[in-house]
Amino acid sequence: MLRALVVSMLVALAFVAPTPAQADGGCGAGMEAVPLPGGLGYTCVEITPGGGGGEGDPGGGGQHQPTCTLVPPGTWCNGTTPCYTEDWHPPYVLPEGDPPKPDTPALVDLCLQAGGYYIAVRIYWASEGEPPPPSLQDQARTATGQLSLALPALSTSPTRRTLVNLPTWFWIEGGDPEQVGSSAFGLRAIATVSSLDIATGDGTTITCPWTTSSAEAETSCDYTYRRASNDGTTTQDGRPAYTVSATSTWDIRFELNGVNVTIPGAPTTLQGPASTAVLRVAESQSVVTGTR
Repeated sequence: MLRALVVSMLVALAFVAPTPAQADGGCGAGMEAVPLPGGLGYTCVEITPGGGGGEGDPGGGGQHQPTCTLVPPGTWCNGTTPCYTEDWHPPYVLPEGDPPKPDTPALVDLCLQAGGYYIAVRIYWASEGEPPPPSLQDQARTATGQLSLALPALSTSPTRRTLVNLPTWFWIEGGDPEQVGSSAFGLRAIATVSSLDIATGDGTTITCPWTTSSAEAETSCDYTYRRASNDGTTTQDGRPAYTVSATSTWDIRFELNGVNVTIPGAPTTLQGPASTAVLRVAESQSVVTGTR
């Protein structure tokens, strides 16, 4: 909880920069000066470390709690608390000591408090810490670009050639239904497959669950062709055949240092590149033999 202590104080029109000895801004240790509307004074609030919560489940499985929801102006998380970084400006006090270089700027880290407003939790010279990260939208674009959503090889049964009115099974050879991208500024994109779409080549598309074996395909990913592939756009053994393609749709979420984050404008689904196979569909032939 935050406990606010209002200190009546008028600010002179000509602002005098505080010295390092004024690190508490006149509010006392553990307190932060928050400007009042109109710039005629400030409120002193007690700084309470934000964001309780655990570390979440960094392993990628099960529930991932707690969640840090980043909405502007927040661009990064301190545990479960959204924060952002801005250039130093009055009424914040300058960091203690001289800047490392004459042109070194001072930065301010601000974090969301229980009252719904941001206050400064750290003031420092820029070279003392990591530079401010890119915007969350830019980080999300980088993180999703590091996902590998390519499917393994597409298999069919029968292989290469099937028959009209014979159930044909489709599956991909292995693969993981969850993909985790490498870290981009501590942000990871995690993709979980939601569907596997099979374009059978004759104008039909079927939607299957994640299917990685013929045994699974027998009950969850099969299709029966009703005509031969005479109109196919490719060939198999010199005869017209269909190009069968599998594409996957993935649900996307983001983790920042093991904690789920919501990033406005970031993609929530992605489609991976297709995996293909060539399949010829032939008419079944009946042979009738005479009897004597």
